Amino acid sequence: MRRHRENRRTYTKRAVKALLIVGVINGSVPYILSAFGREPVSDLGIAWVTGVVAVMVGYMGKAYFETKQERKQDFEELKYMEEHDE
Repeated sequence: MRRHRENRRTYTKRAVKALLIVGVINGSVPYILSAFGREPVSDLGIAWVTGVVAVMVGYMGKAYFETKQERKQDFEELKYMEEHDE
């Protein structure tokens, strides 16, 4: 069962990495357009940057709460083992 959790985390990390790469590339498109003299679409760049920030905040929140829950579970297991060893 532990292995399944590790695979899920790896999948989540891969998905976040792919979304961030796409977001950064698409967020830089307006600047590339303006470098070639084209009319940049600033709203599009702002939307993509907002999307990248949303993905990062979501991932960081998930990681924080997941780690917090693991620590709490480890503490409860340790406490249970100490109580039953006596």
